[in-house]
Amino acid sequence: MPGDRSKPVTLRRSCRACIKGKRRCDQSWPTCARCLSKEIDCEYVNVPLTAKLNSKEGSGSHANSESSGVKATLAPRISAHLQLEIAKEYDPNIIRFLVAGLRDLPAEFAETQKTLFIHPHLYRNGLPTSVREVHNICRLNMQISQTGRASVTLLSMLRQQSTQIRRRLNHAATFEELLGCSQALVLIQCILILNEDATSSPYSEAVSAMLAGIAGKLFQQAPIQLPQALSPRHAWLLAESVRRTIIVCFMLRSAYSLNTRNYSVRTPFVDSLPFDLRTNLWDNDSDASWQNVLSNSNGSMVSLHEWSDGLAAGRVRDVSGFSALILAACKGQAVSTIPFPPVETYMAT
Repeated sequence: MPGDRSKPVTLRRSCRACIKGKRRCDQSWPTCARCLSKEIDCEYVNVPLTAKLNSKEGSGSHANSESSGVKATLAPRISAHLQLEIAKEYDPNIIRFLVAGLRDLPAEFAETQKTLFIHPHLYRNGLPTSVREVHNICRLNMQISQTGRASVTLLSMLRQQSTQIRRRLNHAATFEELLGCSQALVLIQCILILNEDATSSPYSEAVSAMLAGIAGKLFQQAPIQLPQALSPRHAWLLAESVRRTIIVCFMLRSAYSLNTRNYSVRTPFVDSLPFDLRTNLWDNDSDASWQNVLSNSNGSMVSLHEWSDGLAAGRVRDVSGFSALILAACKGQAVSTIPFPPVETYMAT
């Protein structure tokens, strides 16, 4: 009789790391809270029940809105995207540009309380707690950076703050709190994973999974309809903040991979994300001029894939700093290599 036998079937739902450490696993998908806090790979023996719950939660929401009114419009939705990844390699100059652009976001936020994905006018009652706390840390980081010295204490503080905010994100009572926690985590990771010493550190799949998880959570739980009490501009800012935060999550994920292992992966889910052509509205602080742009533009929503293709082909008239980062992340191209068409619309057909 042969001595080897098949391994017994287990119904355990906890991840391997929690089983090995004999710790309680919260079974968060795709990465549990303990593995996130320790920044270790999270592998499940069986798919946890939370994965099925999350897919159900996402069936009635989307991060898209119609800026001509206060109610959001439901665009074609992806409820279960393909787990397909396409490897890509970029020119070192493009990688440096992308990393530098995202690394500057915390300093920009420290000075102005605004970045290409956080708008201070969105939060009418002041910045959410998580965002306000990270703003103070960003100011401290900027002061330390100006001295040219790294701070071990600051990095430890960032990791501790990241763990606390992830807990808040998992138990967010409102969507505004969820969005604020997500934006705060992205800023923290811009400092942690893109610092000068990050290249010498090993690539962590847990960090990549966390960024993808933040984007997926926002996409699933974004409301279909916005409260009627919101003005058209505030409704647009909310929807645009969600879209931009999701996009920056994936750009940061790509920059992190490119910076540490010289290649990254891309999924069809990223290509299908909704994108507003009117990028100039983000920096237009005049209600009158903002309303004028809004009333004179129709059919402004495209997919991120369509937008990046238009950028690469030189069919976009105004290229902002946000657009330049998208071009680098999605196409591996610099703005200086593309032509600019003499057209009066946002995107030439």
